[in-house]
Amino acid sequence: MNVLIVTSWYPNDKSQIAGVFIKEQAKALLTVGLNPIVLFPYDGSIGKKQLKYNIEDGIPTYRANTDYMKNSFISKGNSLIKTKKLIKKVVIKEDIDIIHSHVCYPSGFAVYFYSISSKIPYVITEHMSTIYNFQKKFYNRLLFKKSYKNARRVITVSSFLRDELKNMGFRFNSEIIPNVVDAADYEISKKSDKNSFNILFIGRMDDDEVKGIKYLIPAFANAVNKNKEYDLKLTLVGDGAKRSEYEKLSKDCGIENNCEFVGRVLKKSIPYYISNCDFLVLPSIKETFGSVLIEAMAGGKPILATNCGGPNDIVNNKVGILVEKENVNALEKGIADMIQHYDEFDSDYIRNEVHNKYSYEAVGNKLKNLYLNILEK
Repeated sequence: MNVLIVTSWYPNDKSQIAGVFIKEQAKALLTVGLNPIVLFPYDGSIGKKQLKYNIEDGIPTYRANTDYMKNSFISKGNSLIKTKKLIKKVVIKEDIDIIHSHVCYPSGFAVYFYSISSKIPYVITEHMSTIYNFQKKFYNRLLFKKSYKNARRVITVSSFLRDELKNMGFRFNSEIIPNVVDAADYEISKKSDKNSFNILFIGRMDDDEVKGIKYLIPAFANAVNKNKEYDLKLTLVGDGAKRSEYEKLSKDCGIENNCEFVGRVLKKSIPYYISNCDFLVLPSIKETFGSVLIEAMAGGKPILATNCGGPNDIVNNKVGILVEKENVNALEKGIADMIQHYDEFDSDYIRNEVHNKYSYEAVGNKLKNLYLNILEK
């Protein structure tokens, strides 16, 4: 089966992280015997009017830059037309059976326009958490409605995102399929000192403060002060406009010696930090999924997260603790509960959860069965 992936985001020369989870899903399709072909028509790292083709990690990949005009509105319209033509070209050349768009805005729009004159079915995986802002413009809302409604399935990475879309008034045939994590990059490391805990945070430190660090630091400070019998350390991996403010907050709370701000690291370094932590905390205000939780679980680490969307589908009492969001006291209690009940978590069980639900094979087979079901009808 030949599957054309038309994506709004994908790693390129400017950023190897942007859309990396979409590339991981393409690898998942390859793992289960399908033939994924990627079309990324929004690659700003290459010149306009170019179409580049390469085999990337075993996947035929087409790259173009269709959105390059100074006037944003005109550029988006021009991009839709050009992307539709590119889809038609690749469909014919690669003998495509089904099209899979990642993110409706804008790739899903282009796939919908192509489908008007084609019998090839398409599905959309929605990852974007900011659709509410985009759909405020009437023409965007109309295109979202048409694109979702005519898709054979609209896949979301969490029930939270599915419900959010439906609460905006969008109607579609839904499916929940999570992102992929390659557990092979992670190893289980056993805890050696029962009286010390290295807590890990990984995430952005941007102005929107969506990762909830302003609640985490005072919660951690309270935990340090109330659990003197333990040596507690908080390692914060990530960077952004708010980093210096968070560093100051840790000093104001009197825990600067307990906190280490590492800054931004390469993705290949994440397994190292997970291996050297005891548990991971994600105190977000909103998450559509929460890939870092799965990465920690792949290393056999229990997780502490907030009730903020995506984590609700991931966290159960065998893999971690879920607490109220935007609540310092709840986070503090979560940290204390994790420390006191740490020995009750089974690292092998936690890692197996990743293999069973989020591995290349697990996600790849879910997508394969979905495609087959659609094509058989």
